[in-house]
Amino acid sequence: MNRHDCKLNERDKEWELILTRQLDHPCEEVWKALTVADELAQWGPFRPSRNLDEIGPVKLTHMNNPQEDARQGYVLSLNPPYLLIFQWGDDILRWELKQSGASTTLTLRHRFLDRGMAPSYAAGWHLCLRGLAGTLAGRSMSSMVGSEAMKHGYMELYQQYASSFDQSYDMEDKA
Repeated sequence: MNRHDCKLNERDKEWELILTRQLDHPCEEVWKALTVADELAQWGPFRPSRNLDEIGPVKLTHMNNPQEDARQGYVLSLNPPYLLIFQWGDDILRWELKQSGASTTLTLRHRFLDRGMAPSYAAGWHLCLRGLAGTLAGRSMSSMVGSEAMKHGYMELYQQYASSFDQSYDMEDKA
């Protein structure tokens, strides 16, 4: 069974969504799914114009959402197979992998400016990470991103995260 966790923190006038997922696969397999363009396109929200295995610019085209423009990305830092940091438009995605026996603990740290986007990002990444786990397990996964996300419980996840983030934010606000 795959475990996941999600937190929202304010950090230097930005927001950081932290998603953690335990995957029953070694770091090298998870790394390949994160960095090989064709692998990433099977579960991620965008198709990169190249593999994400070298520092430098990359074009990121949204999957199943043709009305949105492609965004410029930039691979900022790499430490294969444990760390990938890249810019997606104005946001920063930091993928950390830690080997735990035969499995991998994946932590995604998504930094962004607009707190109102947190439930949407959390629900979207929740579905993407479900797709990643299925893809790694060798299952043929239907797309769960863009317009297809609605068919896979996106709205329910959105509402759950919105409620969770509002409650945790209210508690932090009163402290």
